[in-house]
Amino acid sequence: MTWFKAEFTKSNIISGFLAVAIWAAIIFLAVTQVQVPDILSIGGTTVIAFFFGAKQGQSEGRSQAYREMETLNRRIGNV
Repeated sequence: MTWFKAEFTKSNIISGFLAVAIWAAIIFLAVTQVQVPDILSIGGTTVIAFFFGAKQGQSEGRSQAYREMETLNRRIGNV
């Protein structure tokens, strides 16, 4: 339950659920040969972009923090 709360606060659960729900609707409409509304396809693309963009931002943030810690450790060691 702790994992769920942590992921929910980072919006991973919400954006993941939205992505699955929207794309399930898009796939359903495509299979039933009903025209997919533009707003639905734009919404699906936006949610996917946010979902993966958030992951990219977290990765870049960790890399930058690691580089800054290495720089700080070098400065402290050289003092």
